[in-house]
Amino acid sequence: MMNSGTDLESILTTIKNILPVLIPIIIIQWTLMVYALVKLFKSESEPRYIPRWVWALIIIFVNIIGSVLYLTIGRNDE
Repeated sequence: MMNSGTDLESILTTIKNILPVLIPIIIIQWTLMVYALVKLFKSESEPRYIPRWVWALIIIFVNIIGSVLYLTIGRNDE
């Protein structure tokens, strides 16, 4: 039987090793999401293809991909 203290140390070591990689990704994701949402709601024209509220859900729940999709194909900049 394994010692639970050793398991906890192993888990903490793994988290400690992964954290420097995750922090920049999380910062980029949140920045993109906030930027896309601000662009979505400050725009006077309706977005392309789907309603504004659907774009908001996509941006929030599909993370980085949703923000990039809105910024590339969803904006209606005329």
